[in-house]
Amino acid sequence: MVTRHTIGSIYFLLIVCLFPIHSNAQLKFVIEDFEGLDYGAADLKPHGMFVYGNVHAYVDGTMSVPQAYSGERSIKIVKEGAVKYGGWGKGISMNVELDVTKDYFNFYIYSPVSNGPTEVKVEIQEDDNSDNTYNKNLDDSWIATLRIEAKNSWQLISVPLTTFKDNNEGGDDGFNVSYKNGKLLAMNFSYDEKSKNNLSWSFDFLCLSQGTLPTGSEIFSAPSAQPSDFCSLGLWSNEGNTGNFTAIATNFENSFKYGIDKNLGVIHFFQPFAFDGGNTENSYPSIERINKVIHSGYIPMITLEDHFVNSKPNVRQPNLYSIIEGHFDQFFAQWAKEIKRADGIVLLRILHEFNGDWYPWCTINNDRNPELVVKAYRHIHDIFKAQQVHNVKFIWCPNSMSLPQEKWNFIMEAFPGDEYVDYVALDIYNGAGKGTPVWRSFRKEGIENYFVLNQRLAHKPLLICEAASRERESSESKSGQDKAEWIRQMSQALSTDMSKVRLLTWFNEKGTFKITSSPNAQHSYLNNVLKNNYFRSGSGELLQFIKSKN
Repeated sequence: MVTRHTIGSIYFLLIVCLFPIHSNAQLKFVIEDFEGLDYGAADLKPHGMFVYGNVHAYVDGTMSVPQAYSGERSIKIVKEGAVKYGGWGKGISMNVELDVTKDYFNFYIYSPVSNGPTEVKVEIQEDDNSDNTYNKNLDDSWIATLRIEAKNSWQLISVPLTTFKDNNEGGDDGFNVSYKNGKLLAMNFSYDEKSKNNLSWSFDFLCLSQGTLPTGSEIFSAPSAQPSDFCSLGLWSNEGNTGNFTAIATNFENSFKYGIDKNLGVIHFFQPFAFDGGNTENSYPSIERINKVIHSGYIPMITLEDHFVNSKPNVRQPNLYSIIEGHFDQFFAQWAKEIKRADGIVLLRILHEFNGDWYPWCTINNDRNPELVVKAYRHIHDIFKAQQVHNVKFIWCPNSMSLPQEKWNFIMEAFPGDEYVDYVALDIYNGAGKGTPVWRSFRKEGIENYFVLNQRLAHKPLLICEAASRERESSESKSGQDKAEWIRQMSQALSTDMSKVRLLTWFNEKGTFKITSSPNAQHSYLNNVLKNNYFRSGSGELLQFIKSKN
């Protein structure tokens, strides 16, 4: 633990090259990229941001640079008025695995020459007592005082966390933001009372990284993928609900046949315990249909859902206890015997999105005990092993964000172990909640657990088993980021800071999540994914990759 006695305070001449670049530098958490906000918006409270004192703020689109980290929007901060003090910040309230010895706080700033050099304090608030509220007597506050040089261009500021000084007597005296200790509550910028008024700054892409934020050849560009990196394409759509698995691919490919001749590599479909509304497990894989997928040149990916669909509310659903206790062993064994007959490799995903709150197998619905996820996953795996099934690759797939954000819901606590997991994966959605969900860019939604998987399980191939974005609703401003731009940034992220992903599977649900939900979204997928050579056609390269990992 690093204490207030070992974390120093220092003034910075904030030029990136002053700080050493770690060879394993990696973006790990996006605090705010402003992409979900509307141009000109001044009420930032719905997005967790705040201003106080003599500071005003609004979302600006005039300062953006068309590169990866800049996006289309930034925030303009204006310091004016009779009040002497002021500042702005972002509420976060999330568990982030930070390492004070390696990590950096980064942001981009445009501070025009007319400002002159200015001084700003950056404060990090953490939640030491797990009550989701900052209390100066109970929680730590860490401050670094920065000198911002005036320059008529954007600057990348990278501040090592070792620089931040404990600012109060409360808390446990240690910078220990993680799932096990404390949440990252807020970031706050404040301006000295002696500094001039009538000043303005633009900020963009507040984030945390291991090492300084890795960039490409230009200030806002992200590092390029390695020559050996690639990403194959997959799809789920509702043809799978009627067993027409090959139609998932042919209908999708035909919708783009005049744009480019590129095929899917993976066809994804779901199989629950039962479809008929009862509480008896009776839904087994159709080997004839699965083999048709394989013989058509695709890789089947099956999500085995441990519940009964279409059932009445009073039907008792399986949980992790009932799986571990063996209530469904006969069903799993027969399932394994059937899938063993497939004429090729089958990707099998079990207990997916366990870190959410919407399935009966989720950790929150099983005494908040991630060890039960481990035991249930191993139990199912061992039944397949006992049946000598060798053509199945097991996928362990958390959701991109843990809901709720609690100590017991860290994804690695539910990892079954190397010998039980062939591939790790994520599901990444923008706007899958009820009502009008908060809009998050692909990078902001997915990078946290991508970093965790890429760092802790780098030896395991990494897939995205479900990804999609909603369209904007009619009640929302037309100046916000739209689905087409979300798809463009997804493509950009996967070929830069998230380049270890080997499969992107779109969840082509009817309506707002469908790729063809609007002409703009369809054109964006065509131009940024299908016409991008980084995304491979067919299953050949992915199959070679799978075989190389055996």
